[in-house]
Amino acid sequence: MASVQHPTLTSAEYCSPEVYERERRVIFHGGWFMALRADTLAKGNRRVIDVAGESILIARDLDDRIHAYANVCRHRGARLCESDSDSTQGSLMCPYHAWTYALDGRLIATPHLDATDVDKDAMSLWSVAVHVWEGFVFVSLAKEPVLFADWMELHGQELLALERYGLGGLQVAVTTRTEVRANWKIIVENYQECLHCTRVHPELVEIVPVYRTGWVYDPERPDGGVTLKDHGNSFSITGTSSLPVLPGLDDLDATTYRGATMFPNSFVDVTGTSAIVTTMYPQGPDHTTVVTEYMFAPSTIAADGFDPSEIVDFSELVAAQDFGVCERVQRGVSSSLFTTGVLTAKDDLVIGFVEHYRRTMGTTEG
Repeated sequence: MASVQHPTLTSAEYCSPEVYERERRVIFHGGWFMALRADTLAKGNRRVIDVAGESILIARDLDDRIHAYANVCRHRGARLCESDSDSTQGSLMCPYHAWTYALDGRLIATPHLDATDVDKDAMSLWSVAVHVWEGFVFVSLAKEPVLFADWMELHGQELLALERYGLGGLQVAVTTRTEVRANWKIIVENYQECLHCTRVHPELVEIVPVYRTGWVYDPERPDGGVTLKDHGNSFSITGTSSLPVLPGLDDLDATTYRGATMFPNSFVDVTGTSAIVTTMYPQGPDHTTVVTEYMFAPSTIAADGFDPSEIVDFSELVAAQDFGVCERVQRGVSSSLFTTGVLTAKDDLVIGFVEHYRRTMGTTEG
């Protein structure tokens, strides 16, 4: 009996500017987008986030409330901030005419103009919906955003399954940033299969034996977890780490790897000692900025001699291997002769992603 095969996405879905523009409207600007980790934004600080070509300011005011706004001055439309780094400045001043806004979005100063010239109460920054869940800050650019709980129910079941790890209590210790010349969906699909692992990740399959079979999860474990070699506790070259286990984990979770995809733009990988958050910021149909954040318990980070390098170095090695093949795929699917590839039984998570993506886009084909 012949095996059942499914088609991949089409060349247009990976490469077309027109498809990407629809993704911007329907997915990235029409739903909820993971923006950053709340613990990386201190009181009085702000950050610029690129949401598929829309510049958004996220600020934490001195009362510890998080806000999101269009990065646009209400006066003449100048961009308020160009840098994506934090600032300790307790207000937002436009570099053009010095209109100044509090971190809660209120217009508080208009040099050379008084109340007869400008109604400050009517000129607050354009707000963007924001929601914080387990320390993750999500934004929605939609005029009438779907309820966040409904979005999670539809798109975030895998991340919801990690809620017991107490992700909201963890802190980011190390952040890396990589420019990947590949479509964001290619990066997602690569994450969701392991037929490539023995070829591309010789170090990874040493510590995750089931990956040698081509499965990205263990079919023998109904809980979705993957057992590390010799019951290790970490993503490192040895599969172990001297760092303490995350608070509250039982023996099974302490020696298990679990991964989650949060549609559309992030992954979370959890082992006994750390949680790794990978967030994608699409820049176009063939370019994605990828930010990776390495999270640990606050007490672990504060301890003398804290050194996460064994985890960071190993994970960055695996990521570099992945990004290299993703860029190779992007070059391949750009061929005028490519129509679709094929997906097999061990690509079941990729098949599920393709179907989910098309349902969200409201399409059945590219």
